[in-house]
Amino acid sequence: MAGNRTDRIRLALIGIVLGALSPNTEALCRIREPLTAGCSYAPLLLVEEWSGWVLSRENCDQTVAVATFTSPPVVYFDRAAEDRLYTLLFLEPEGATTGRYALLWLVTNVPGSVLTTGMTYMDGETVIDYHSPVPDDDVQPTRYGFYLYEQVYGTIYPPTPTSREDFDLDDWIGSLYPEGSLCSPIASIGFSLM
Repeated sequence: MAGNRTDRIRLALIGIVLGALSPNTEALCRIREPLTAGCSYAPLLLVEEWSGWVLSRENCDQTVAVATFTSPPVVYFDRAAEDRLYTLLFLEPEGATTGRYALLWLVTNVPGSVLTTGMTYMDGETVIDYHSPVPDDDVQPTRYGFYLYEQVYGTIYPPTPTSREDFDLDDWIGSLYPEGSLCSPIASIGFSLM
């Protein structure tokens, strides 16, 4: 009986603390790390329909053929909450230290139910159309990553980025309405092209 009371008090205190923190979501979302490795978060699964090629946690960060991603892949995230919305970004994170990226695809307001069954290029609201990745040079592999963000407050109204080549992720996230809508990625997958 005493254990149950102690547990209830602990739960009540946790609820009070979490309730006190929730208005500060915007402040917490402003502290973002630069995107570096595509395999740093929960795994996305990508299937290239034309070739049947699969990118998963098992082969994340491998170097693949240029022709692998000539068309948008089908994106899966089995941990997506069906009643939540998500934003998917496809980036070349080579400029991660400066916070600027090459933006290859941007889709917002993707239903979680779609991610669990396979998001195609027709799902969600496309802000920037899919652009096939092209390696920078023949000497070093060029890294790419798909990053999935959960939309904290539901539907977002994103501005169209002014540049694909010099995309400032932090500025773009800061310009979203409602403010503080995206925090850090919750899932990702990466690969390299040569």
